[in-house]
Amino acid sequence: MIYPWQKLQWQQLARQRQQDRLAHALLFQGPAGTGKKHFARELATALLCRQADDSGMACGSCESCSLIRAGTHPDFRLLKPTPPATSTSKNPVLSIKIDALRDMYRALSETSQFGGYRIAVIEDAEKMPVQAANSLLKTLEEPGMDTLLLLVSSHPHHLPVTIRSRCQVMRFQVPETAAAIEWLSESGVNDVRTALKLAHGAPLLARNIVENHAEERELLVRALNAGARGESSLVYAQKLAQMPRDYLLTWLLDWVSDLGRLMTCGSDAELVNEDQRKALEARAMRADTGKVFDLHDQINALIKADGIALNLQLLWENLLISWENI
Repeated sequence: MIYPWQKLQWQQLARQRQQDRLAHALLFQGPAGTGKKHFARELATALLCRQADDSGMACGSCESCSLIRAGTHPDFRLLKPTPPATSTSKNPVLSIKIDALRDMYRALSETSQFGGYRIAVIEDAEKMPVQAANSLLKTLEEPGMDTLLLLVSSHPHHLPVTIRSRCQVMRFQVPETAAAIEWLSESGVNDVRTALKLAHGAPLLARNIVENHAEERELLVRALNAGARGESSLVYAQKLAQMPRDYLLTWLLDWVSDLGRLMTCGSDAELVNEDQRKALEARAMRADTGKVFDLHDQINALIKADGIALNLQLLWENLLISWENI
C-alpha cells in the first residue's frame, strides 16, 4: 500500500498506464522521508503483479508478488548505494557500483520471463559516480520494449542534466502538517510535533528519528549544551564521530539556523528545536552574528561533501570548538 499523501501521484500513473502513455523512465524526487522509495517499489510490484486490482494496486499474493518479496523476481532489479567492499568504517562513503548497473543492463536486455515488464529501481540515484551515470544514458536513450527505469532521488540536482532530461519527473512533497501528525500518531510515534519539526515535515523521517536515532540526537543536545553546564563539549567528539554524520550535521545546522532566527527575529521566532528554546535564547544573547553565519556555511559545505571520506573525530572537534566560540 502507498502512503495517504501519495494518492495523487498513484492516480496520475494509473491513468497513464490505462492510456498506454507510461514513460520508460521516471524520476521520483522530493525531500527525504516522504516515501519515494516505497512508492517506487509499490509501483514496480503492481506493474509486475498478475492480479492487480482496479486501482492498480498489487494483490500481494500471486507468484510475482511473492518473488518480489523474496528478492528473486527475474524481471525486477533493485539497486541501492553500498559501501566499498574493503571498508570497515561506521560511516562509509556509499555509491552505486558500475558493476551493479551493468548487471541491471543485462537483465533489462533479456526477454521477460513473465511476459510483461522488466523493471529496475535505482534508489538514491544521485550517488552514481559520473562513469556509472554516463553508462545509464544508453538505456535511457534506447529502452527496450516494456522496460521501465524508476530513479529515486532526494537530491536530483546532483544528477547529470542528461539523465534528468530523459526522465519523466514526478515530485513528492511533505504532506500537510495535520495529515502528517495524524499518520504519525496512528503509527504510535511519541512527541509527534517535535519529531515532525526535526524532520522538516517528512513523516517517515520523523518516525525514523524517534525509533532509531533518539540516542544520537540526545548526545548532540548534551554536547551543544555542555558549555552551559561548565564542561567541555570536546569530550563528546569521539562518540559523535561514531554516529551517522548525515543526521547529526543536519541537526547541527538546524541549531545554528535557530540561533540565527532568534538573533534576527527575537523571541517570537519559530524554531525547529522548540524543545531547546531556553538554551538557544541564552546563547543568542551573547552570540556573534558573523560567526553564526560562518558556522552555518561550514556545516553546509560538510553536508554537500557527503561522498568524501573525512576524519570524523577531527571534524566534530572543529565544529564543537566553532559552536562554543560563537
